[in-house]
Amino acid sequence: MAFETIRYEQRGKVALITYDRQERRNAWNVSMYREIVGAIEAANADETIGAIVITNDGPVFCSGVDFKAPPEEKDPLTGLRPNVATLSMAPDASWIHLLAKSKPVICAINGAAIGAGITQILAADIRMGGRSSTYAFPFVSLGLMPEIGATALLPQIVGLGRAMDICMTAAKLDAEEALRIGLITRVADDEQLVDEAVALAERMAGYPALQMKLTKDLVYANAVEAEPNIYLARETEAFVTMYRANRAARAAMETKV
Repeated sequence: MAFETIRYEQRGKVALITYDRQERRNAWNVSMYREIVGAIEAANADETIGAIVITNDGPVFCSGVDFKAPPEEKDPLTGLRPNVATLSMAPDASWIHLLAKSKPVICAINGAAIGAGITQILAADIRMGGRSSTYAFPFVSLGLMPEIGATALLPQIVGLGRAMDICMTAAKLDAEEALRIGLITRVADDEQLVDEAVALAERMAGYPALQMKLTKDLVYANAVEAEPNIYLARETEAFVTMYRANRAARAAMETKV
């Protein structure tokens, strides 16, 4: 797949996706969104890749949705014009669904993450920021509202009280504050951010893929589950899956010997 708005490269066992639509401050339009989705799907289908890093070139990680993008052609089946909102929030096929079923995803944010530039990273497994990175939630000040699941994910990450404060005041946070409240979990010098993110992703890619997937699935499913019998049953099922896979792997090795 050829890319025009992003760059895709493999470093060891890591797929590095770099936003490169600098003339529009890496704002998402339909073409860019589809390219990012295609890159993630390609990485997930590649057995030589164990983790994914999403980052940016230039001073802005992503300035949100490109509202100045020309309208797309109508979908011949629905008669509707696709846009970033309908694609990234589509039932069962949203950005959140994509990252949830993906190999481990690290977002490494250099510079400013604004609007959808910040809400998109909430679905990543790990969020790292450069020391000069900033995080802006301007929605209500622009007559808009948070999207891409931010009204659910942000309270889970930083707590309900902080999420309300951030959203209702159109807050802008620096890296230090974002780290303090858990919006990001790691900070690196700007010049070292990508290398450190790739190194972390490489380490994660070296762990057993099945256990990584089961752990990720369990954490996301059980984080919002209040009934102990349900989350314990999920864990039991995951352990059975793991043990069966381990037993099959051992049997295969013994057969070869």
